[in-house]
Amino acid sequence: MTATPPTPGGRGLAPDDALTTHPIPSSATRSKCGSGLVRECGGSIAPCIGSGRVHIHFLGHDRPHHSAPRSAPTRSQHTGVHLYSSLALAALIAMSTLPAYAEPLLERAQSRGALNVCTSDEFPPFKTLDANGNPSGLIMDLIVDLQQQLSIRIGQPLKLSLVQVNPLNRLLFLDQGRCEVLVTSLLDTPARRREVDFASPGFYSSAATVFAPKSTAIPDWESLRGKTLCAPATSVWVRPFERRYGVQFASFNGTAEVRKAVADSRCLGAMGDDALYSALARQPEWADYEVKLPGQEPAPWGIALRKGQPELLAAVSSIVEGWHANGLIIQLEQRYGLTPNAWVAQQHVQARHE
Repeated sequence: MTATPPTPGGRGLAPDDALTTHPIPSSATRSKCGSGLVRECGGSIAPCIGSGRVHIHFLGHDRPHHSAPRSAPTRSQHTGVHLYSSLALAALIAMSTLPAYAEPLLERAQSRGALNVCTSDEFPPFKTLDANGNPSGLIMDLIVDLQQQLSIRIGQPLKLSLVQVNPLNRLLFLDQGRCEVLVTSLLDTPARRREVDFASPGFYSSAATVFAPKSTAIPDWESLRGKTLCAPATSVWVRPFERRYGVQFASFNGTAEVRKAVADSRCLGAMGDDALYSALARQPEWADYEVKLPGQEPAPWGIALRKGQPELLAAVSSIVEGWHANGLIIQLEQRYGLTPNAWVAQQHVQARHE
């Protein structure tokens, strides 16, 4: 069955009780330490428990696609997601003394036995497909850990169901209750906080930069006046940089379309997150491109929730705080070969001293 692709109006995905699931068994098994619920013991990250597997369902959509070719990960780039085994997870749930939440969306998650997470295509290695076509990457590992920890907190195992979204419909799907949380490289800004709630702190951070061919001379921001850059239609940086530097923009539905437009030379380069484009520049197929300018207007990436869920918001915020405190995000940066993020390092130091 082929699902109808999402549109800005949200069509193509049935209401919650009529969603079609497509089971995708994960090929990833656990290794010694990773993105399962990591515990801190004596200042170090303790190994994870068990050797279970995770079953991921895509709701209403085919598997996400990526414009760039994929290659099988090397041993040092292994993207396995480290999860609790069924017995270990059941034991932890049984020992949990936290009460079950009574908020509407979480009640629906408990009723269906699955946590619906809205997520989108990202730049590798933040989120990509492994050699078997299953989702992997830093963001995917955090999504799985979030599912594991929420299962423990509500006292019930929850399967993980991914709802594929794009920049145009992601907040709409969240507001419609098609997912409990939205986990992408979504910037936490004051304007977006008027529409949704964000777990605090964020889990990563980035700033605006320009990504273009190495042969393209862009000495500074002022040199972009009157030039055309590609950017997602929902980018929070478009209007400020139009006003400040006179940049013109060609808008696209998402980052995959932006990358394709840049590769086709339909614009001078792309405006986007420095963290994402720095990682993309290290991919072999983008060896002739580079990040051109130092980042401006940094902002954290936040996990978004529909408004009016204080208990779920507090639970997710607590989980993110734990990621910073135990160094999980830093560990994932190292696993995926990412340049250390200064904001993440600062959050880690701050969390360990609180």
